[in-house]
Amino acid sequence: MVRKITTMKNMQIRSIFIGLTFVFCYFKASAFWLLNFGTASTLSPGDWGFIGGTGGQYTLVYEQSNFTPSLAHAGIRIGLLNGLDIGYRLTALAMPYNSVGPTLGSAVDIKWRVTQANALWQFCVIAGVGYAYLNLLNKPRSAYAPGVAISLTHKIFDKDYITFNGRYVDTYFPIAAGGENANKLQAIGGSVGFKIPLGDVISLMPEAGLFNFQGKIANQTYNGFGFQYGAVLSVSFKSTKKEKQQQVNSTI
Repeated sequence: MVRKITTMKNMQIRSIFIGLTFVFCYFKASAFWLLNFGTASTLSPGDWGFIGGTGGQYTLVYEQSNFTPSLAHAGIRIGLLNGLDIGYRLTALAMPYNSVGPTLGSAVDIKWRVTQANALWQFCVIAGVGYAYLNLLNKPRSAYAPGVAISLTHKIFDKDYITFNGRYVDTYFPIAAGGENANKLQAIGGSVGFKIPLGDVISLMPEAGLFNFQGKIANQTYNGFGFQYGAVLSVSFKSTKKEKQQQVNSTI
């Protein structure tokens, strides 16, 4: 009975903590964020993971608001070396213009874990590029979005983790009228996310963030801010070689 009451109290404390953090980020943060949906930890060589979920975006640009309540998000990561992995995602490129809106594209990135694997605070640097094919002012265009990010992760409660992210992104439309100088987006900011284990290999990862940006379309300035939110399920798997080795070790 005592154990059951203690478990309920821990769940209530966890829920309150998560709720307060989201409220704090929504009202106090003033930087820009594109959601990361990951921690600062990297996968071991040969291991791989998958995420899938949804999120939304609200923007206020040039005194005009735009709200997209649901956007698909999915991706896969593979461990390359100790402290280094690579990821590929189907994701929404941040387009803060009412003439475009969020656009589904893809992105590739490399994550480098700077800290030791057993450090209490995990820190990593992420560099990558995104691509989307979209209609800009009723004309088909390509968009490229190189960017860098940093993540800081710390364990909270018994098994949960909290991650703080910062991100800078440039988006270019090189074949649009006027070229890159007349059509671009520069965004900078951050987000906060959680990793909540639901089992041995599956976790729930909610995240929310705010951002501000400066952009141009046809050499006309469109500046504003936005709020993004979302949640994904994360599944990780050990490589086949490691599983076989563990089975051999367990029989010795």
